[in-house]
Amino acid sequence: MAPSETPTGANSLDATTILGNARALVPAILDARNTIEAERRLPEDLLEKMSRAGIFRMAMPRAWGGPEMNPIEQIELMEILARADASTAWCASILSDSGFYAGFLEDAAGHKLFADLDSRCAGMLAPVGRAEITDGGYRVSGHWSFGSGCLHATHLTGGCLLLRNGQSVVDDSGMPVWRVMIFAPSDAEILDTWHTTGLAGSGSNDYRVENVFVPEEHTFDVLGTPRRSEPLYRYHGFFFANVPGIPLGIGQAALEAARELAGEKISFPAFKLLRDDTQVQVDFAEAQATFEASRAYVMDVMGNAWRTLLRGDPLHLQDRTRIGLCIIHAGRSAQHVVELACRIAGSSALYRKSPLERLRRDMIAVNSHFVHQTKTYASAGRMLLGTSDAPSFF
Repeated sequence: MAPSETPTGANSLDATTILGNARALVPAILDARNTIEAERRLPEDLLEKMSRAGIFRMAMPRAWGGPEMNPIEQIELMEILARADASTAWCASILSDSGFYAGFLEDAAGHKLFADLDSRCAGMLAPVGRAEITDGGYRVSGHWSFGSGCLHATHLTGGCLLLRNGQSVVDDSGMPVWRVMIFAPSDAEILDTWHTTGLAGSGSNDYRVENVFVPEEHTFDVLGTPRRSEPLYRYHGFFFANVPGIPLGIGQAALEAARELAGEKISFPAFKLLRDDTQVQVDFAEAQATFEASRAYVMDVMGNAWRTLLRGDPLHLQDRTRIGLCIIHAGRSAQHVVELACRIAGSSALYRKSPLERLRRDMIAVNSHFVHQTKTYASAGRMLLGTSDAPSFF
């Protein structure tokens, strides 16, 4: 078999091996890009290659035999995948959350639920479902959107408001209590709703369940304190840690595409290569600096947070705020990089044959996710200005 088809070190899938396997998979991902977009999902053979490469187990606990990749390593993994195809990276990020969710569960229950280290968990965390409290667990009904990767999942999740005798359960402050439920895809109906332009291959369909029993041990509070004590699981927001790697990978791909085009395309009416045009030089330099500054910010913030947790210290409000900021900033910066690259390309970026055309669409879709929306800056701003001590998901 070709190197792109067979991962190395199958019995020792540590971070270095998984990163190497991902790089070896890039040609296969590039070959599958048009199929991924046309079929609005990952091909089964590519999914299997990614699984054997260890990509979906990136966050699985080392105590279980997983690699327990740190946030920097996970970001680098997402960059590799996103430079090849954003939908593939998006699915990898979502489906690998199994390892993080395991950190919120009792060890025995989590190990049993995710006995396969390559388990893939997809679903929406927002509490739009309903969970009626019953003996030993909950009766769950709901309809969720944006189930990225749900067609490839071994487990589905759904955020639910808790009900007792049909009435909402509230906490001491009067806020509704909610939890995330984990259930089998066979218990759900997946609806063919994902007909989009950007991230078309992510298969982010709607899905719904009706009166499904979910045991208590298969539920968790995603904003609560994780049960595992290892640094990777001690901060609840780390399940978003690898997300900035996706826009960073898209930004890098856009720079590469713009650089290649600038060395080939003749501008009119000057009749010279784009790279010899002063405005192109200005735009490319700005794009490169924007990309590098954003990436450096992400690595600085995530690196400092990781070192703090390794020392055994908690992440304080300012630390968590910076994590949120660097994720938002990566998305907004990458979009600016892509737009500058498209400006360099001019009308060439409009054609489907141009890699920039897809990168632009994918980047818009990535930034539609709430963690990248500009309004999320407001949450960070409140924390920075001392008007809020509630960091939401961060």
